[in-house]
Amino acid sequence: MTKQTKEDNIIISNLEYLGLDLDKIPDFLTSTSNLEFRPIKGIEENNFKVYKYIPINQIEILLSPTNRLNSISEKYNLSSGISQYLDNQKEENIIKHATFLKMLKTLDKNEIEKVENEQQAFNKKIPFKVKYDTNYLWQIYYSEISKKYFMIVTTEDLDYSCFFYVLKKQIEYYKNKKNENIFVPISYIDYSSTYLRNSEISDLEKYLWLFTKDWPLIYEVYDKKNDLSVQIVGTAKIYDKIQSYYKIVLSNKEEATKFFKLIKALFILQTELPHYYSFEPQIGSEGELELVFNNKIIKYDNLSKFINEEYSKYAEEISKMFDKKEILQKELIDLNYDANIKGAEYFSKEKQITTYLECKKSVIGRIRYFFKSKKKIKENKKNEKNSRDNAKENEKDNSKEIDTEKEIAISIIKNKEFYTIEDLIKVCIETDRVNTKIKNLKLDITAMKDKIKSLENKIRNATIYIDKIEEHKKSIFEFWKFANKDEVLGLNQADIQENIEKHKLKKVFNYEEDIEDLGIQIDKVQRNIFTKEECDNVFALNSEILEDINKIRNDKEIDEEILNYLKQQSEKERIIFDFDNFDIFGNVKEDKTKISTLANKKHRETYKNKFKILDITKTTDKKQYKQELMDIINEIEKSIEKSSILNDMNIYIATNSKDNINTSNIEIFNIKPIDAINKIQDTSKINLYKIPLKEGMKAIFYSNIMYYDNYNNTLPVGMNVSNEVLFDMSKYNLELKRQKLFRINQDKNELESEVKIICAYEYDVN
Repeated sequence: MTKQTKEDNIIISNLEYLGLDLDKIPDFLTSTSNLEFRPIKGIEENNFKVYKYIPINQIEILLSPTNRLNSISEKYNLSSGISQYLDNQKEENIIKHATFLKMLKTLDKNEIEKVENEQQAFNKKIPFKVKYDTNYLWQIYYSEISKKYFMIVTTEDLDYSCFFYVLKKQIEYYKNKKNENIFVPISYIDYSSTYLRNSEISDLEKYLWLFTKDWPLIYEVYDKKNDLSVQIVGTAKIYDKIQSYYKIVLSNKEEATKFFKLIKALFILQTELPHYYSFEPQIGSEGELELVFNNKIIKYDNLSKFINEEYSKYAEEISKMFDKKEILQKELIDLNYDANIKGAEYFSKEKQITTYLECKKSVIGRIRYFFKSKKKIKENKKNEKNSRDNAKENEKDNSKEIDTEKEIAISIIKNKEFYTIEDLIKVCIETDRVNTKIKNLKLDITAMKDKIKSLENKIRNATIYIDKIEEHKKSIFEFWKFANKDEVLGLNQADIQENIEKHKLKKVFNYEEDIEDLGIQIDKVQRNIFTKEECDNVFALNSEILEDINKIRNDKEIDEEILNYLKQQSEKERIIFDFDNFDIFGNVKEDKTKISTLANKKHRETYKNKFKILDITKTTDKKQYKQELMDIINEIEKSIEKSSILNDMNIYIATNSKDNINTSNIEIFNIKPIDAINKIQDTSKINLYKIPLKEGMKAIFYSNIMYYDNYNNTLPVGMNVSNEVLFDMSKYNLELKRQKLFRINQDKNELESEVKIICAYEYDVN
């Protein structure tokens, strides 16, 4: 009798677990079928588009001496039915059978149990995101020719849990005829185009990206009744870069068509008229994506009404704009008339001064100018008449232009029961055209007013100069003396311009791009300005004591609830860390040879212990505890005065919806809003408070030096533990400026997503 080895025992045990007897292989595993499959070019094998519930007994198992990354053609062409891998009699199957036994030795029952638990959950509910973590392990295909599902098991891979799970369930079905479904992606298959054509799905992905700035995943999903739905999963930025999942389920062709038309219509409006329409994404009560314009949700059912209202609004606006344009044109005509008159007046005075300047160059010229006849020149009146005539001609031309533009507008604006997107685009373009005319008129009016102001200055200077000349014409000797001077009054005196205050441009803080640099800057500064004791106090404040700290600061009595909790936790710490070592060495509990990693950098520093900093013991009473907190308050308030904000930035804190923020408290905020939200658990309603800090305001950041001592000088520089900020709201006036309600989807488990309602409160700080 041959002695069984350890490997033999493993194989026997695993075969028993599967319910498989290699000497009595079930007929369904030995029978062969005419399976034909022709891979289609142009389809990405691992880009799963279709998910289905498939009866396990309908899956034919093939094994292939390849790995998962090989092409489908190679995997399929080299594949063989499972019967050849189970056969240990035929010589041509010996290598295949050895391969199966090798795979069998790696069978992990725990991994198979995980697959089973996962599939049991999927049988109750389709995963919220459709795609799940282990979907890539399933290599299940469908042959349109043979009308069969088949599974290719690539033997060169390491994880066979899905294969053994299917095999185990098929054997169970053979024995008790109890079939089970599995929810799996179907590899190498394209959309069916039942609800939406491939081109429409491709367009829909593009359209949704415009609104969400994230590429969606679109699946065709068949439920256990084989009913189809198109399911769209993606993420969207909802508020201050807070991203949320959304899911859209289209259960029939009508729903799919309506949704496609809605998204296409809004896409056209936003791309064709970007300065008119920008549709904001938000999450609906069921976790779906909604698009909002002016606080109104735009849906297919109200799309026509929306287009009608927008068309009517701009048609009415065009009518008002023509009235405004007519007023502006008349104003410009009057200003033009005034400018012509003043231009003629200035020209006359300029000519007189030019004549004087030419005459003063010679003796004869001066005498001739002095004795010049003082008869009135009719030239001014003639110029004035010409100016009036020109103004009238301009008015006629402008009136003709207004009439022509009105005719164009009337031809565009039509009274209809329903308007199309094309109609809305045309009326918006016409609005732009008329609005551009109005803007140009306003610019022309401003320019004309500046011209008139300049002419008035020139006329005033010229008049002063001419008056001086006339003043010295009382006698030839006085005029001669005046003409000998080189005094020339500036006729084209520059206009006085108001000083325009130049505002310093400030960089807008962006968490994703700037947090690393900001953290390094802040940590370097805080290491220089804070002592170890000050850093310890900041660290200790990021704990349960903050509640009691605020009570003391607000002259409220504290109870012993937090103190008792700290005592209990302190005792546990002393059990975990040997009491003598803890007491003797303080925070230096580890030797200098222990290496830790922070921000992918190794260091030999020790994480701080709040119980040692607070010095909580069994004998600590309420009076001692309160005194300790008061000492911390005094030190913290001094520390805050030493630290300033380096950049304008927003900070956030979240509370349970039942609790409002107390603006007289000192609190720990987050730079990243989603981190503040994630601190609040077990509630579907959250208050989020946003406070914009300005450069120079006082606050302390929880940079690395706040969490670790740096005895060995090996601590990495930055904010790698958290993005929190200690901010004393009582130092500033906080004024509520805006409230906004929005929703986000958060993972509840792999199957479900929970919709949370966020009420954001935005403050101004002075």
